[in-house]
Amino acid sequence: MENYRKSGNITARAREFGAKMIREGALAVDIADAVEKKIFDLGGRPAFQATVSINDVAAHYAPVLNDPLTIKAADYVKLDIGVHVDGYITDTAVTVRPAGKDELMVCSEKMLETAVKMFVPGAVIEDVAAAVEDVAKSFGYRPVENLTGHMIERWNVHAGVNVPSVRCTAPKVLSEGEVYGIEPFVTAGKGLVKDSPPPTIFRWIRGIPQRDPVARKILAASYEDWQKLPFAKRWAQRKFGENIDAALNVLVKSGALYHYNTLKEVSGKPVAQAEHTVIVAEKPVVLTK
Repeated sequence: MENYRKSGNITARAREFGAKMIREGALAVDIADAVEKKIFDLGGRPAFQATVSINDVAAHYAPVLNDPLTIKAADYVKLDIGVHVDGYITDTAVTVRPAGKDELMVCSEKMLETAVKMFVPGAVIEDVAAAVEDVAKSFGYRPVENLTGHMIERWNVHAGVNVPSVRCTAPKVLSEGEVYGIEPFVTAGKGLVKDSPPPTIFRWIRGIPQRDPVARKILAASYEDWQKLPFAKRWAQRKFGENIDAALNVLVKSGALYHYNTLKEVSGKPVAQAEHTVIVAEKPVVLTK
């Protein structure tokens, strides 16, 4: 619990720090770099790379080295970060729009607030999902159907139990002490996301011998430096040189690394997101407030 609380405090402080950087003219890569540095400065380590996903990009965009992506006033900027302390992971996200908050963003926050209150022992995930969908519909929006919250375990951000935001069959009963990242996504679009290559995020799967010397170095770093957790292409570029695409492709094709494509809303409409990490209890413990 001590490590979870420390991790949650660092995650919340890094989120607030990063949110203040989201303004018109800011570079997405500068925000990601600064947030990750803040995590280290506060005594944590990234549980995954900071992502800065804009408008119809719902998730999984980690800026690359020298990325020119620049924030515009009307952009919906989703900052998603994770921290671990000795493997105890907390995960949080916020949507910021330099032009000001609107109903889409308010809706995502209300969806999260509704879900968090329900994370008590004995609650059923499908009931949470239905309640969250009802909030979105009350605003006239749609939850993103194929993005979900997730159980968190030590060293494992996505631990096998999902928390959908739409009505579904999900009979899992919540137990005291379980940890979840609750992250509803909402849009005025169709409510579905699709893979949009190229990937900017990777994760160690297994140690497979590699002929390419750069591939060997990246694989070693993903195990030793990044502790088998997701890492940004930008981290590898900074460590091994900007032109590492061939080495990353070899690692993915061999099954040594997993790649995460950017996820875009299929109708091109903006997406808002809000997220906290919560421990199931009679009074749910929100670690990332």
